Amino acid sequence: MAVFIFFIARKNKGKNYISWTQFYAKGKEAGFSNKNIKLMKRLAQHSGLEHPAALFWSQVQMDRCIKNFIQEIKAKKTEFLPDNQEFLARLYDFRKKMELDRPIYRNGIKSSHNISELQTVQVVVANVGVFKSKIVNNKAAFISIERPDSSALPVNFIWKQKLLSVYFWRKNDAGYCFETNVIGETFTNDPPLLTLSHSDKLIRTQSRKSLRVKTHRAALLYRIEEGSTSSKSEVTPGIKCYLEDISDCGCAVTAGGTAPSGFRVVVQFTIDKTPISISGVVRSVDYNETKKISTLHIEADLIPMSVKNKIFSIMFGMLIDDVDIVSIGSGDKEHPEIQKDDSAENLAADHAHAFDYHESRVGEISEDKPVKYDDRHIEDKINWDEQSKTKDDDN
Repeated sequence: MAVFIFFIARKNKGKNYISWTQFYAKGKEAGFSNKNIKLMKRLAQHSGLEHPAALFWSQVQMDRCIKNFIQEIKAKKTEFLPDNQEFLARLYDFRKKMELDRPIYRNGIKSSHNISELQTVQVVVANVGVFKSKIVNNKAAFISIERPDSSALPVNFIWKQKLLSVYFWRKNDAGYCFETNVIGETFTNDPPLLTLSHSDKLIRTQSRKSLRVKTHRAALLYRIEEGSTSSKSEVTPGIKCYLEDISDCGCAVTAGGTAPSGFRVVVQFTIDKTPISISGVVRSVDYNETKKISTLHIEADLIPMSVKNKIFSIMFGMLIDDVDIVSIGSGDKEHPEIQKDDSAENLAADHAHAFDYHESRVGEISEDKPVKYDDRHIEDKINWDEQSKTKDDDN
């Protein structure tokens, strides 16, 4: 009888027993210090996690842990203490690793049969040049792509039987390249097509090392001198633009008119009512002639820890009221897309966080009715001379 009672007692203990030894071991494997593991233990207890060690492999549990920590330090008004920012940065680094370890980022593809139609590609012809194209059809026997612009090709150039190197970036994955032969040309389509042979020898050239989410958020753009940086909020009017995506290493903005690449800028916007400034280099510009809008792809300078933490907070959906950002979902859900009309006429629909460019200081949120962004009030060419600022000791 005593043996039976002892067995029941051990069984009940096992049901609710938490192995903190295992928790510490998993934390060490993940690279956390003893100090941070102790804090995560407290957060796990506060969150009532039945299996605390799941923090180190469950995105859902990790998100719950981070949200609790943010709520706690905000309530205590200690959000920007260095120790709290450092710990939050460590949590986000691990959360980012969890995301990048998902099969959608790691597995990749091995054959050209798996390339999506409408995929943009770069076609390289040896000793001739590099040409932009797009996959129109991907069938079992061949791939059809738009025939590249022939104006830059030598006279009497023939595509058929040419050996091509094809490069492309697969969404949410990596860069790829493969070699193929041109089977033939089709002139009945507009534009004409090239048919290419398939390849089962795709080379994965570059894996994604950062996460990017889409947005459509009012922002201001400033030009700065070469070699200078800026993390301060500007109080002078800048060039009106929209932040279209953001990551922990850069962003993209749209603005009316044209602009060159290679110059340095500062992008200014708000997250969670906090002014954010990111400086960097414009690496490429896509100009839409129909809409007269330029998309500037900006590689950021080293982003301060507190700013990066704010960016990660919207990436992983920690700020539920920040509706202008599409966050990265947990688990195996596909990343959502923003549904918006980005025509020139409607580039700036009403937004809860629109700036009042004429009366408010940069970084503050207008309490009035959101401002309409009308591209017709923007010059055909961005006036960088008027909007640029000079380098000074404060930057």
